[in-house]
Amino acid sequence: MPMKAALLERLKQKLMVKRRELLSGVREQHANSLESGSDGIQDIADQATSAYTKEFLLSIGDAERQLLKQVDVALDKIRLKKYGQCERCGEKIGEKRLQALPFARLCIACQEEEEERRT
Repeated sequence: MPMKAALLERLKQKLMVKRRELLSGVREQHANSLESGSDGIQDIADQATSAYTKEFLLSIGDAERQLLKQVDVALDKIRLKKYGQCERCGEKIGEKRLQALPFARLCIACQEEEEERRT
C-alpha cells in the first residue's frame, strides 16, 4: 500500500528543512575554520589548540556531509517514488520510524542487524 500523499509531503518538507540546516551549518563551519587560521606567531600550546580545533571542525563536517548525503538520497527516492522501502529487505519502513528519521534507509529489523554486525 503506497504512503499517503499528505504524510509523504510532510516528510519531504522535513527533509528539505534538514537539508537547509545542514548546508547552513557546513557554510558556518567553513567560515569558522578560515577565521581560526594562524595570523601571527603562536606558541606551541596555541598551535596545538588551533590544530585540535581545526581537526574537530573537519570531523564534524564529515558527519554533517554524510547526513546531507542521506537526506539527498531520501529526497531522490521521493522523486523516484521509491521512498519508505528498506534498502536491504525491500519491506516497507514504518511510518513512526520515518517520522523520527525521515532519511532512514533501513527498516528497524535490518538496522538492528547492521548495528550488531558493526559490534
